[in-house]
Amino acid sequence: MGSKARIASEILPLILKGRREAQYYVEPFCGGCNTIDKVDGNRIANDNNPYLIRMWQCLVDGWKPPTTIERDYYNDVRECYNQKTDAYILNYIGWVGFMGSYNGRFFDGGYSGHHVKIKNGFRDYIGEAIRNTLAQVPALKGVVFLNRDYKDLVLPACSIIYCDPPYKDVKRYSYHIDHDEFWQWCRNKVAEGHKVFVSEYNAPEDFVCIWQGSLKTTVNQTITKNAVERLFVHESQVLFNKIKKGILWKQ
Repeated sequence: MGSKARIASEILPLILKGRREAQYYVEPFCGGCNTIDKVDGNRIANDNNPYLIRMWQCLVDGWKPPTTIERDYYNDVRECYNQKTDAYILNYIGWVGFMGSYNGRFFDGGYSGHHVKIKNGFRDYIGEAIRNTLAQVPALKGVVFLNRDYKDLVLPACSIIYCDPPYKDVKRYSYHIDHDEFWQWCRNKVAEGHKVFVSEYNAPEDFVCIWQGSLKTTVNQTITKNAVERLFVHESQVLFNKIKKGILWKQ
């Protein structure tokens, strides 16, 4: 809901500022890879959805997926996913689930369709999703894809970590996280020497907003809403940067 592709050009300069050569850029919740595909160098893309990660791995390795997903086929693959059968392999299930579901909500948003009537004609939602996804693939060459719970990640020292987690109180993904636990994980990673950036609508008091912007997000095929997207860092990270620049001493 509200692809990060629309704000990547604004938040990435803040996230990558001062990045050292060979320093790792890590996304614990990579999702649609709409930010990491605009970053170069050492990159790690993680997500706890095995179907998504296998889909990305296969696409980067040269897999040619189907470019049409009819409703019957979508329903058949969804049944395979729901019943946990082996009728389809992981990358096929991931592809159909993300490309064929409205808003990419992986069998949770309903079948989106190839020929959907809208106000001014018809729209091919699936075709658009497929074209956009395939266009990303060349930029993802060299990315290390992992399928872990974010808490189980073992990260290279002093990584840059960009988190786009399931937002609190927003139905966004088919899984949820303990948000108090997540924010503590962020604090721990900063204490370990990593730089941590978090996209969310709101954050605990010890996190500082360094960017915000109003975005229109789609709820379903007829409803949209405006929301203020924010980028947060821990206050200690801001304090460190001020001391490093000598700002505190000048004050």
